[in-house]
Amino acid sequence: MIEIKSLVKCFGPTRAVDGLTASFSNGIIGLVGQNGAGKSTLLRLIAGVYHPDEGEVLVDGIPANDAAAKAKVFFLSDDPYTPKGADVEGTLDFYLGLFDIDVDNYHRIIKAFGLPTKRAVATFSKGMKRQVFIALALAMKAEHLLLDEAFDGLDPLIIDAIKSEIISAAEHGKTVVISSHNIFALQRLVDRFVIVSKGHVAREGNNEDIGTEFVKFQAVFSSPINEENIASLGFRVISFRKVGSVHHVVLLGNNESIEAVQKAFNPVFIEHVPLDPQEIVALEMMLAKKDQKGGEEDA
Repeated sequence: MIEIKSLVKCFGPTRAVDGLTASFSNGIIGLVGQNGAGKSTLLRLIAGVYHPDEGEVLVDGIPANDAAAKAKVFFLSDDPYTPKGADVEGTLDFYLGLFDIDVDNYHRIIKAFGLPTKRAVATFSKGMKRQVFIALALAMKAEHLLLDEAFDGLDPLIIDAIKSEIISAAEHGKTVVISSHNIFALQRLVDRFVIVSKGHVAREGNNEDIGTEFVKFQAVFSSPINEENIASLGFRVISFRKVGSVHHVVLLGNNESIEAVQKAFNPVFIEHVPLDPQEIVALEMMLAKKDQKGGEEDA
């Protein structure tokens, strides 16, 4: 298990990680947030690349900066080092000098990805380079894998192949933490989402739980309606916009909330609108910002 307790990391006046507390156990965790949310900094703190200013990270009960903890973790950054002139075998040889790697598994994954083995990795496209290093990461014997923006620059077919390998790694007892600003890439893969905003955990939950607090509807009203009118029914309005004559509204609530709006305002037209995963993350971020702003005002 990876335990993160009241973690703080500052770069000058910027608190990149701000009192973050979380825990990651066996399985696949999606670390989601906008660029600059603190995801990469958090992964570097877990890997012991950075030292926290406050708080602590424990890897299987060992402080993250201890050598014993670092041996349990492999961190794949979004821009790993490529040995000059090395092909996929030379890249493996270089990293074998630094890490304990299952060589047979690396070769199997490289073959499954269909990568050329004789060309220098430096000549590969961004997506092909990413595949080489994902193969390395998944072949690591470390118990905990941290993959920063693992699917960036990859096409859907390759993403599916990588997902299969990640699921296999998790089934063999590894903890895999994948950061991404794109929740679509993590669909049907992760066991749990952790949404990070401004250096702290905004929301977390499994695939079934995430986003269930929101209800979205669109409606046309015969009389002018604004956000305050909807809020007066006792609902928290997360998003309210009008396009032409159609109001698009997101509330904290459920389908009964739509019935309450219909009863109170007798709209000409009203219907429930399903939320897609990317929209859910945007709404979770919006809610987190509202909560944070409200807390600052209360203080």
